[in-house]
Amino acid sequence: MECYLGRQPILDRGWNVAGYELLFRSSGANFCDLADDVSATEQVIVNAVLGVGMNRLLGGKPAFIKFDQRLLLGHWITVLPPDKVVIEILETVPPDHEILAACQALRREGYALALEDCLEDERTEAFAPFMDVLKVDFQQTSQAEQKRIAERYRKLDVKMVAEKVETEAEFRRASELRYDYFQGFFFASPTVLRTARVPVSQTTVLRLLKQIQQRELDFDGIEEVIRHDLSFSHSLLKYLNSAAFHWASRVESVRQCLFLLGSEEISKWAWMASVSSLAQNRPPVLTAQVLMRGRFCETIAEFAKLPLDDCDPFLAGMLSLLGAILQRPLEGILSELNIGPHIRNALLGTKGEADPLSLILRIVKSYEAGDWEGVESAAQVLGLSADALNTCYLESLAWVETVFSHDEQKWPAAQFPIDFHRNPAGKPAGVSGACQTLSR
Repeated sequence: MECYLGRQPILDRGWNVAGYELLFRSSGANFCDLADDVSATEQVIVNAVLGVGMNRLLGGKPAFIKFDQRLLLGHWITVLPPDKVVIEILETVPPDHEILAACQALRREGYALALEDCLEDERTEAFAPFMDVLKVDFQQTSQAEQKRIAERYRKLDVKMVAEKVETEAEFRRASELRYDYFQGFFFASPTVLRTARVPVSQTTVLRLLKQIQQRELDFDGIEEVIRHDLSFSHSLLKYLNSAAFHWASRVESVRQCLFLLGSEEISKWAWMASVSSLAQNRPPVLTAQVLMRGRFCETIAEFAKLPLDDCDPFLAGMLSLLGAILQRPLEGILSELNIGPHIRNALLGTKGEADPLSLILRIVKSYEAGDWEGVESAAQVLGLSADALNTCYLESLAWVETVFSHDEQKWPAAQFPIDFHRNPAGKPAGVSGACQTLSR
């Protein structure tokens, strides 16, 4: 059976990646079939544990995996390592005696449990004492509800996750309400819709971008820009000496780097370095996503052998998030950078649904959101199977891990292991007492 397997980051208050929710759907017409939730989780377990491998997919971070009623009462859980997963209970699961007993038993075995779509209702009240994590949908609850839920259940010492946080304003509100973790696309949503003056420290970035857009690259001019910027020089040398390349000896000069790379790779590195520099005050996960988008677009285009009229899919993928980095409308930024009409129109959605680059961008964005129906419809036009897209996705993940070093992925706010358990042992502490605390 073909399936799509992806991941969506869960961030802490310092914008570090604290974990990933694994996303799975089978292809075809079963997107809304309740039975598909069961087979979906079974397949995500098989793919994550036996196929792809937890470490490769998660980079050492814990995984949130959705479970329905049948799976909670079954034996699938025993193949999952308790220290690497958080069992997320679907909104369709009722808090009956059998389910609550299963939750209590799972926590005794060391598993962390999360409840999705928490509301001000009896279901959440019944489940809460048995949970380590409560997830609140910020698109389906009012601001007042978000505050009351957080205040009410914080006394249980559970971790609170604000999910479907789509703007930076929502992230800041969730932070003020003392939510612990955040999930959604807030870091990719511009909040300042005005023209901002580019800081002096970013002047070199724009100089480099203008250099690499020449029809024939001026190697001397590019070298001059890089040599006089410590950040660019360090980035270029580090990139050339990374595991992505296999040189016989270490590369030790800017000129040597440029000579070895060649025009195409110079342009790719320059865009990566420039975007990273522009994103210096944004969360590292955004920089990683920029690289992932670019590489995923490029890999899909290579796999499908698509005619893109000299358009660079890697560049298009990265540029699609430039508005989020600069917190400005993308259209104005593209005009300033003098981006060609093919990429510009694809990014702004004016190229037409049959345009290959537009379809690639749609696949990649839908993949990030777990919108498998959107992935499926665009993939069918390009003649790509789910297996082919998974191959492209995993190859892109591996590439990002190679060029985006672990040092660059760290954010100063959190340098400690993430543990979603309510207490270090992962065991329920005073469940009956907790129930009494919540009684009205």
